[in-house]
Parts: sequence; structure tokens; C-alpha cells
Amino acid sequence: MSDETQNSTDSISSVIGKVFFYLVPVSLIVMLGIVGVAFLGGSGPEKPEEEKETAAAPAPAAPAVAEAKEEAPATEGAAAETAAAAPAPAAEEASAAAAVDPEVMKLGQTSYATCAACHGPDGKGLKAGPALMAPSLVGSEVLLGDPDLSLLVVLKGIAKENMDFMGVMAPLGAALDDQKLAAVLTYTRNSWGNSAPAVTVEQAAAAREKFADVNAPAGVKRGELEKIVSEHK
Repeated sequence: MSDETQNSTDSISSVIGKVFFYLVPVSLIVMLGIVGVAFLGGSGPEKPEEEKETAAAPAPAAPAVAEAKEEAPATEGAAAETAAAAPAPAAEEASAAAAVDPEVMKLGQTSYATCAACHGPDGKGLKAGPALMAPSLVGSEVLLGDPDLSLLVVLKGIAKENMDFMGVMAPLGAALDDQKLAAVLTYTRNSWGNSAPAVTVEQAAAAREKFADVNAPAGVKRGELEKIVSEHK
């Protein structure tokens, strides 16, 4: 082999050696880089401890909701008890009627015979053609209200101011003693569906005394009843 051929072969070998010398390390570095990227990408960055604790902490709203649900029936129960404890108006009226002495009612019914001539046996007012002789006592605010109002009416009578009613409410203070006065008002306040506390003999006597100065020979005007009662309280 000639020297030129030998030199050429040596040059090629030298180049190949240098290529392998540089290529192999570079290839290893590239491969390691690829593996590292794949590893890091799969695992991902680890969350801080605070974020882990926050994510793991349970929401406190659920117990509060449960407590609210437990308290709701108790509140409803209390409302039901309050409603049950409050006496109904009908029950109060029935109780008032039941408390009336039967003997007082009997005396009142007998004494009412005079009143029935105008107010009617059913208390609705006796008809006189298209009109009534007297107003109905059923549900009457004057009768069922302050006892002094009805006591004043019976003691002093009602003045006839118009033709709304054909009859005249005459004063009956002289015709009825305190016992009969109390009884007839108790009877009318607790008959025909009416219900109100009984009028006592003491109330009748007190009314007779305090209204003694009311000067109304023709009866008291309807519009002045409450004023007179108020002035004599």
C-alpha cells in the first residue's frame, strides 16, 4: 500500500473516530433529556401543604343546615302550642253562657215578657208592616258591649228621633228592680245566639245610682249613649 493510500485511510479513521467521540455523548444527553421531561411531565408539580389542607377541609355548612332542620319542627310545635293555648272567641262565648245562673236566666225570661211586645219573642224585632217595632237584639253592639250602655237604655229609655222603628223604648227603671233589671239583661245577652258576661245585681244598682242625674224624660238620644256612659265612669 502506498503512503498516499495509507494517509487517506488514516484521515477517514480519524474523522470517524471524532464523529463517534462527539456524537455518542450528545446522543446520551438528548436521551436523558427526553426521559427527564417525560418523567417530570407525568408527575407534575406537588401542591403546597396549605393547598392540600384547604382542599381536604370539609365545608361547615352541612351541620348548620341539619341543626336548622332540627329546630324547625320545634318552632312549629311551639307555634301550635301557642295557638292551642289561645282561647277561641266561640269558646269564650260558650264559657260565658255556661257560667250564667239558670235561675237568673229564668227570671230574666219572665221579665222579658214586657220587652217582647216590641223586640219579639226571638229578639229580632216584632214586625209592624214593612217596619219593625224595635231593633233586633241579636248581635246588638249596645246590648253586648259595655253593660252600662244597656243599663242606661233600660233605665232611661230611648228618645224617638225618627220613624226607623215604630215603637218607643220607654224608661223601665221604675218597673224593674235591680234583680229583675240584671236578670233581663243577662237573659237577652245570652239568648238567640248572643253570648256575654252576666249583668250582676251590683252593676244594676250602681247604674241606677250613677245615672240618676240624667234628665231625659223622653228618653236618651241614641247618639248620646256612649257620651253619657263615659261621663259617668
